Amino acid sequence: MGYKKVSYWNETNEIRCLIIFKKLQVDNFPRGKQMEYCREISMVTKLDPVNISAKVGSYKSVAGVNNASNASTNTIELYLKHGHLSIDELDKMVD
Repeated sequence: MGYKKVSYWNETNEIRCLIIFKKLQVDNFPRGKQMEYCREISMVTKLDPVNISAKVGSYKSVAGVNNASNASTNTIELYLKHGHLSIDELDKMVD
């Protein structure tokens, strides 16, 4: 996977977004919860919560929850590689 060196996006932060997607999925996508999770993660990642939310939206699209989007190659690859894992298994990858 490739990430720009001047960006805070990396595989770990992609996995954090996948974790948010998984949490939302388990709870049947409750209204308002996505941005709450994104704000929490932004404190750790230095990424803007809006950008994190957009990435979570990409995971929704890749998973077939939302309509197709312009998900990055990294997001698609990471979902195919790790999308089957549980939240606990994904959490262990970012600790």
